Amino acid sequence: MKNYLADSARTASDSYFTDKVTEEEVKATFEKFAETGEALDGQKRKLFYGKGDKVEGGSVDDFSFENLNGNIVHAIYGLCTEAGEISEAFLKAAESGTFDEVNLKEEAGDLLWYLAMLFRELDTNFDEVATTNINKLKARFPEKFSQDKAYNRDLNTEREILES
Repeated sequence: MKNYLADSARTASDSYFTDKVTEEEVKATFEKFAETGEALDGQKRKLFYGKGDKVEGGSVDDFSFENLNGNIVHAIYGLCTEAGEISEAFLKAAESGTFDEVNLKEEAGDLLWYLAMLFRELDTNFDEVATTNINKLKARFPEKFSQDKAYNRDLNTEREILES
């Protein structure tokens, strides 16, 4: 974990192709994502904080979360809702011309909290996940990021690294 920031920079794209997507498309997508985050946050409050009235019915064939590990479900909801809040921060920055870095750090901290919840349930930790992730990316990009290697990945090798 000590070298994660430097290692992640080595395996990240340094390109920014703003001519490949319109501002209208980006704005609409992030608005939908932020809206979805808000809907998930409402569900999270009901599921894990007991907010709202009891409901019945509404089942879906081949879909049930009732018997899933509740802490993992909570962590997933939390990660998604916090990502929605980061989407809102992006939208505000695109309008104002600057990021609210204090808010971004706060949302990143919330993401870490939900990751910690997930990692506890998966019997792992930040160091283990970070190390495995970087090893996978180093296998994908042995020298540094390349577009070709981003599109043409050796998924078998990556899976072996993830499972080791």
